[in-house]
Amino acid sequence: MSTTNIIDILRERIQCHFPLLFLNTHEEDRWESELANLALDMERGLVIWTATDGASPPLDSQTGDHRAAGEFLHQITAYPRDHVFLLKDFHPFLKDPFVVRRLRDVIPMLTEQNKTILLMGPDSTVPIELQRDSVSLELPLPGLEDLREELRELLIQRQHQGESNVRLSEQQEEKLLKAVAGLTTKQVRQALSRALLGRSKIDNEVYAALIAEKKYMVQGSDMLEFQELAEGAKDIGGLDALKAWVGTRSEAFSEKARQKGIPAPKGVLLLGVQGCGKSLTSRAIAQMLAFPLVRLDVSTLLSGGLGESEKNLRDVLNLMEMIAPAVLWMDEVEKGFAGVGEEGSDSTMIRLMGRFLTWMQEKKAPVFVVATANSVTGLPPEMLRRGRFDELFFVDLPNYHERQTILKIHLKKQGLDPADFDLGHLSDKSEGYSGAEIEQSVQTAVIENYTRGGDLEQKQIEDSIDDTVPLSVTMEEKIFELREWARSRCRPATPDSRVLQMLEEEHREKTGEAPPEMFNLIDDEGTDEPDDTFNWKTMIDEGRVQAGLLEYVSEQDDVTLAELQQAVTGHVEAAGEFGLALRADPHVVIWHGMSAEIAAPLAKLISDRKLYLHQVSGSRYGNDAASVTLPKLAALTDSRLSKTAWLPVTISAVAPEEVDERLVRVARMKLRR
Repeated sequence: MSTTNIIDILRERIQCHFPLLFLNTHEEDRWESELANLALDMERGLVIWTATDGASPPLDSQTGDHRAAGEFLHQITAYPRDHVFLLKDFHPFLKDPFVVRRLRDVIPMLTEQNKTILLMGPDSTVPIELQRDSVSLELPLPGLEDLREELRELLIQRQHQGESNVRLSEQQEEKLLKAVAGLTTKQVRQALSRALLGRSKIDNEVYAALIAEKKYMVQGSDMLEFQELAEGAKDIGGLDALKAWVGTRSEAFSEKARQKGIPAPKGVLLLGVQGCGKSLTSRAIAQMLAFPLVRLDVSTLLSGGLGESEKNLRDVLNLMEMIAPAVLWMDEVEKGFAGVGEEGSDSTMIRLMGRFLTWMQEKKAPVFVVATANSVTGLPPEMLRRGRFDELFFVDLPNYHERQTILKIHLKKQGLDPADFDLGHLSDKSEGYSGAEIEQSVQTAVIENYTRGGDLEQKQIEDSIDDTVPLSVTMEEKIFELREWARSRCRPATPDSRVLQMLEEEHREKTGEAPPEMFNLIDDEGTDEPDDTFNWKTMIDEGRVQAGLLEYVSEQDDVTLAELQQAVTGHVEAAGEFGLALRADPHVVIWHGMSAEIAAPLAKLISDRKLYLHQVSGSRYGNDAASVTLPKLAALTDSRLSKTAWLPVTISAVAPEEVDERLVRVARMKLRR
């Protein structure tokens, strides 16, 4: 629920004479400001009470101690009608029977005098005596637009403090905001300040630093474990179909997708051979989504007390929704829900699984579930049906090309140059090996070489591979059964390895060379560095006019609206019968003769505080000023104009030292030259 929605609910409750409202929040300052604005809008008096300062404002004729909870409740009836009383951290006093009784005594007078008591704090437990006369509401954490405003204010503050300017694309801005969603306003400002300290560009380290702030939210839970996002897509050899699928689904978490009603992805089940990168992929998925990764061990939910296990699951799911957007990782899920559905299975585990699957089906919060499994024999059929997970992927043993990539990754991690080794030959020798077994072979060779001294040679890695007996040999029958089961039931995380192997072998037989890389779906660097798609001319030519205008202005120190109009001519229809005027005073025109194609996006960029207007002298427009027949204003006046006039301004991506709010709210209007 958004801040706007809860304010509307509070307004309705107050107007309908609800006497007691319990408001649960940790954001005291933000909600005090919101409630003060609400009281002002409703033309109600507001009295704020704390145990330390008492009532503010106090009664003029006050005689008792207004810091005492019971005494203040008695004084409430003496205040004038149409008042709202905000009581902070009142929950400790609700353990006193005298205070509870006093509250019940004043309820009839509250309704009669059109007054409402708001009890705000981190604990909204309602005494049983008051449950019939009160309503408990959960005040939401800041939404995306609230977070956007915090980010903009922080960037303006950095500019004024002389720090390097951080330029953000729309995608980068949304990714930053999603990374801090679930934090309080104060935590968001602190996290962003820390992550952007000394930086002039956004990279994966910034997102990782922001996501790490959420680990403190799960520290009090014994059932959830926060995972650091050290690995990304570049650390995974192969699985390109799975990477591409996740990359596509990540767009469905965007604000634009939400506004269009696109359903948020629910999750993915990764089934496969042990050691083939399922756990590593879980971490990479979280990094690709820029979400925190939280691991749940199902066995930790079990407790001996009646109903305790179910309560543990409810607490875990509530906490996940609180820190959303997030990725919930359930490793080896077949062991956690082992035996469910079989005769004689544990009734507690059946209830836990039923509750979890219902939550997956109905959850609204953006929590993406990644479940990994090494076997299907222990998985209940209810978990495998469509609608629980968006997709079931089978992660097989790596093929020839994937083994080369894995070898390259682990050689680099050991500080070695992959070009010094025959990766094709090593890949041939490691056929049937999992990624974990290849990693172990490289590490073993490095360790043994360290004791001997000298440089690591090809033969040492080959010997290490020969000494390793892969799982595909020791558990050949089980892996075969798993592959056959997944063939018609799961989507392969990579193309059919047997077909690909055959093509690769044919290529090597004909040419004697390793085949070219067949997949490159994910950027190995995983960076958000701008490329030529951020060229403003290209953007406008492709129809992304708003993004192109923002990029053009960002490249200039400042620019007149006439210069902007001339620059984009040839890429979009620029001339027309529209102009821009101030909403605060529509007689103040800042430019005219524009097309709707550029006037509308400019008005939105200014209103969204992505671009800023600066008052300038008319001489700044040079010869372009002659095209304006309206009287010229030297500066904005405090009073509204009676006749239309022109206010010369420039437009810039940098905010002025003092932002005049009248220059922020701009409207597109139909004007003539």
